Amino acid sequence: MEIVINQAVLHLLDTTMDTPTLSGAGMELTAEKTAYLQAHIEKLFASDDLRSCHFLPESAFESELQHNGDFIDFSCRVAGVMFDYMHAHPTIPCGDLVVVDLSVHGVPWLALLKLNYKNGYIHYTEQNGSLQTNSIIQQRICLPTQSGKVDEGALIDLSNGAIRLLEKKYDIDGKKDYYLSPVVLQCSQAVPDKKKLAVIQQAATQAVQEAYDEQEHVEAQVAMLIRNQAVDNRISVEAVRQQIQEEYPLAAVPFDDYIEKASDTVAAAETVTVTPAKIRRMESRSIKSQNGIEVKIPTELLSSIEDVEFIRDPDGSVSLLIKNVVL
Repeated sequence: MEIVINQAVLHLLDTTMDTPTLSGAGMELTAEKTAYLQAHIEKLFASDDLRSCHFLPESAFESELQHNGDFIDFSCRVAGVMFDYMHAHPTIPCGDLVVVDLSVHGVPWLALLKLNYKNGYIHYTEQNGSLQTNSIIQQRICLPTQSGKVDEGALIDLSNGAIRLLEKKYDIDGKKDYYLSPVVLQCSQAVPDKKKLAVIQQAATQAVQEAYDEQEHVEAQVAMLIRNQAVDNRISVEAVRQQIQEEYPLAAVPFDDYIEKASDTVAAAETVTVTPAKIRRMESRSIKSQNGIEVKIPTELLSSIEDVEFIRDPDGSVSLLIKNVVL
C-alpha cells in the first residue's frame, strides 16, 4: 500500500489532568516516526473490524473538515471534543490522538489514530549515598508498539467523504455505547463489513444447499465464488447473485429471499469491503484429523476428483486421498 504522510500532529488526552495537552505544531516526520504511523495506518486499513460509515447531515466534524483550512487548529478542535467527552466518562481509556494528513495511492485521506495508553516497564537508577541501584519501574503511558495495533481510529476519504471506522464500546452512563461515531465524528453507526460479508456467505451457502442437496463442499465452493467476485477488495451483493445465477441457477431465488430477510444487516444493492487477509482465507480450506494431522487444500481443488478425493468409510469416518503429488 502506497501511503504518503504529508503532516501529522499529536495531542495528549490524559484525563487524569483537567485539560488536554495540545500541540501547536506538527511533528517532525523523521524516518522512524513516519514508519510508525504508516505501519498503524496500513494495519487499520486491513482490519476486519472496520465499518463503512457516512457523515450525518448535522455533523460538526464534517463542517469543520470542509471549511477549516488550518490543519493544526482543526486537529485541536477534534482533540478538544474528544477530551471533554472522555473526561466526563472516565471508563474511556486515556491515550494520545494523532491526526494525520496523508494520501493513499494518490487519493487524499485523513486519519485519526487513538493511541490508548498501555502499561510497560522501563529501567531506572537510584543513587543512595555511594551506592547506585538499578531497578525497573512501571510506565503507565506507553504507546502501542509498531508491531502492535491501534484499538480505535478512523480513516476518511477526502475525495468523497466516506469513513472507515474502528471503534469500541465503553460503559457510558450505565450502558455500553460508542462515542467516536455519535460524539466526535457524528456519523452513521453501520454494521461492520465482516458481518455483512458473513451474512452474504451464509445466504449463498444456504441457498445452494437448499437447491442442490447433493452438492458437496458447498461452503468452500461458495467462498471461492464470492472471492472471485472481489474487485479492488470490494464485493457487491449483485455480483454474487449474478454468479450464483450462472453456476447454481436454482439457488438464485432462495439467495434473494435470504438477503431480503437480512436487509437490516446488508442491502441487495450494497457493496462490501473485504480485507486482503479475508480474501486469502477464502482461497483455501484447512482439514484437521482427530490425531492432529492438518492439510491445507486450495478451495478450487476440493471438488476436483483428479486432485483430491473424500472417501466415506463404512464406520462413518472420511478418508482423504490426495492424488498427483510431486515432491
